[in-house]
Amino acid sequence: MENKQALFQERYARISAAANLETPDRVPLVLMADAFCANHLGVPLSKFCTDAETANRTVLQSLTSLGDFDGFLMPVCNEALFSFLWMSNVKIPGRDLPEGSLWQVDEEPLMTVEDYDTIIQEGFDEFRVDFVGSRLRDKALLPKVGAAFGFLPQATQNFAQAGIPVLTPTGSGIPMDPFCGARGLTNFMVDLRRIPDKVQEAMDVAMAETIASTREIIKMFKPMMLWVDGMRGSSGMVSPKIWQRFVWPYYRQLIEAIHEEGAKAYLHFDGEWDRDLEFFKELPKGSAVLALDHATDLYKAREVLDGHLCVMGDVPPTMLTLGTPDEVYAYSTKLIRDLGPSGFILSQGCDIPANAKVENVVAMMAAASGK
Repeated sequence: MENKQALFQERYARISAAANLETPDRVPLVLMADAFCANHLGVPLSKFCTDAETANRTVLQSLTSLGDFDGFLMPVCNEALFSFLWMSNVKIPGRDLPEGSLWQVDEEPLMTVEDYDTIIQEGFDEFRVDFVGSRLRDKALLPKVGAAFGFLPQATQNFAQAGIPVLTPTGSGIPMDPFCGARGLTNFMVDLRRIPDKVQEAMDVAMAETIASTREIIKMFKPMMLWVDGMRGSSGMVSPKIWQRFVWPYYRQLIEAIHEEGAKAYLHFDGEWDRDLEFFKELPKGSAVLALDHATDLYKAREVLDGHLCVMGDVPPTMLTLGTPDEVYAYSTKLIRDLGPSGFILSQGCDIPANAKVENVVAMMAAASGK
């Protein structure tokens, strides 16, 4: 156990140095994987995505059997949490989909235009709980959410006992994503054009409550970082006018609040963000880690944010799935050489794909550790 504790401290220090724009002994490797691990060990996806303990145990066993890595992101994969966060139904294998299929967010316009007034008058947190409990298909969802959230401290501890820091035991986000999930993409984008003042008023209410709960979460978990999603609000999704009114101000508020509480924001920003990278220089220095998924130019992000924010990425999902171990090793090594050693964390783009080749994941680990 003492060796595991020492290993944990070594890895934690390596990640912390990179995130703080200092120079670690080597570039750290931080991973995120879910269905890949289930497929690797032959665990049914129907069990994996509905049982938090199974998911946690499977991921830990799978990845530690393949090689060395320095840290992990979310310690639990669970469909109930997806439904709650996105305010959407989730189709799961073995129930709504064939066994072996990936779970799918089933986005429907279950939130109405009139619900913006409800949020403004009664608050977002209360509305969300009522919405999830009454409008989504699974009427037992709220207890499942509570059980999955309650398991997060133990899930994080399980990784720590194996010598692996969990960077983001839980997360937060701006109103864009749950509003979009509940209204449906098309309806929500129309709302931004037709009733922008109403949407903004509801967003302001939701953001104030989110920031308050985020501060409490940080006090509870004391994490190195807190997960912050970025999907529907990416530069590639919305116009500059929409982005600068409905996206960036809310990210800035949230990230600054996380920074004030002594943690960093882990910005899991899928999609293309090239257009707006300069805005991230408005954030406090070292307040966030910008994790990109290969749709954004990682080299451009590093150039723009060098010495201001740590960047993280971005071995492409396509390469992990279709490439060779030599290609993965060469690409990973190039990133380490070009973007390290300070202010850079090596990672997969977004998530290790469900059908990634095991030997390619091993090659990424070998490039980072030099083994």
